[in-house]
Amino acid sequence: MAERNNLTADWHEAASTPDTTQRSADEIRHDIAARRESISEAVDRLSDRFQRTLDWRAYVSDYPLAAIGVAAGVGFLVGRIFKPRPSAGERIKDALAYGIEDFTGRIRNQLDDLAPRRSGSGVRRTVKAAATGLITKALTDYLQNRYAVRYQQYTEYRPEYTNADDISSY
Repeated sequence: MAERNNLTADWHEAASTPDTTQRSADEIRHDIAARRESISEAVDRLSDRFQRTLDWRAYVSDYPLAAIGVAAGVGFLVGRIFKPRPSAGERIKDALAYGIEDFTGRIRNQLDDLAPRRSGSGVRRTVKAAATGLITKALTDYLQNRYAVRYQQYTEYRPEYTNADDISSY
């Protein structure tokens, strides 16, 4: 207990001395102000760094080639997402055109096999190729027009089946 009274007396004595109490309070205030200033500067630096991190203009200026690559990639993906799908009619037309081209190619090969090999056959070959091309083009146009008319008549007759995917099931 005596020791406790001695500590209490020492504290009261230190507190009653005006120079020590005042000076330590001033030092504490000065230390608090210095730390507050230091913390304020650190927060400002972090804020600037955070804003620069989130600013896309800073990335573009720092890494222009990467920005161009990212923009091209995003454009490619958006283009693939919004690319129009061919309708059933367009798919049928493409299949018909491919089938006709394949058929005329086979006919052309058979005609080439039947024709005698002569040195003057270059003109014949050219005439045959032109005639085959004209016949192919005329046949393709005829089938496409015929299909387009039937498709138009069908959609006018049954307007609920204008969706291209529904037509392919019939």
